[in-house]
Amino acid sequence: KPEFAAAVEATASTGGEIMPPIMGAAAFIMAEILGTPYTNIMKAGIIPALLFFASTMVIVHLLGKKNGLRSKTDDDTEPKTKAGVLEGGVHFLVPFLTLLVMMFMNYSPFKAAYWSILALLAVNIIWRRKIDRVFFAKIIRSLKDGAKATVPLAIACAAAGIISGVLSVTGLGSKISGMIVSLSMGIPFLALLYTAIVAIILGMGLPTTAAYLILATVVTPALAEMGIPLLTAHFFVFFYGCLSTITPPVALASYVAAGIAGADINKVGWTAFRYGLPTYILPFMFVYGPGLLMQGTVLEIVWTVIVSLFGVYVISAGLVGYLKTNIPLWMRFALFLAGALMVLEGLLTDVIGAALFAVCLLIVNLKLKPKAA
Repeated sequence: KPEFAAAVEATASTGGEIMPPIMGAAAFIMAEILGTPYTNIMKAGIIPALLFFASTMVIVHLLGKKNGLRSKTDDDTEPKTKAGVLEGGVHFLVPFLTLLVMMFMNYSPFKAAYWSILALLAVNIIWRRKIDRVFFAKIIRSLKDGAKATVPLAIACAAAGIISGVLSVTGLGSKISGMIVSLSMGIPFLALLYTAIVAIILGMGLPTTAAYLILATVVTPALAEMGIPLLTAHFFVFFYGCLSTITPPVALASYVAAGIAGADINKVGWTAFRYGLPTYILPFMFVYGPGLLMQGTVLEIVWTVIVSLFGVYVISAGLVGYLKTNIPLWMRFALFLAGALMVLEGLLTDVIGAALFAVCLLIVNLKLKPKAA
């Protein structure tokens, strides 16, 4: 279905901005605002990004099983050897690894990017074994394309700077933060919920970088006032700024994907929102489970990751309505509740959520057993 394909593409492409090592421009700005090396932002973003893509993968897998879809066989596709694939692009690993190593050696992003570009040119020359006019023409064209690509980003940042300045001078930003704190009545969960709503609304129709700059000015102070660590607060609003691109009614990523797939815009927008729902819970998960941001002991981090992965799977099964077979509506709600309990911090909620899932799985197995017999 075009709507399904476009929705999956929109959701998956949104994850590109939160996936280390090369996150969106907003992540570099976050590092500047927090006064921390970019590598710390990368480390904190690894697990949430993997959970984001794991959620999307599980949704697609379960929908495929539910609808009886099959993967392409070798007969359906043109044969391509591993050697052919490696020969075509293995050399591009060199500039990528150069960038990665330099970032972890605490070089500035600009210097790391500079040397990565030089490494890219060097490996291309070695790989091609010739330098001609076409090679230089491609370099010039790439420089032009790079300059053109920075224009929209520069405009968005400039506009966001103006908005941030207005919010700061007029005091509107502090008023919004104060309103969130007041309405939450000192309850962190309510403050997070209101912040998420404000973040999605303010982020609608804006590039992620501009959205994050505004959100960092307007709503992050409210979370900090509630005792939430600054890194966690910034990641929280950053995630929802990214998710605004697949949130109707102004879901820019969904609309672009719909245009490419030739699908209905509204159907794609709401499908992407529905199948991306587990990712909307992710920011709450790393607020209540700091291990997802690589904070805490190794044991705490490992336990949080395992439980969160399981919780994401259970929530996805509830959303799709498939657990080894099609399941009734009440069981879908039960699975969603079980997954939600597992992603909350605390051993008791983990045990209750796992027990609820086990009951649902037992019921499904009992129903399938007579059919198998």
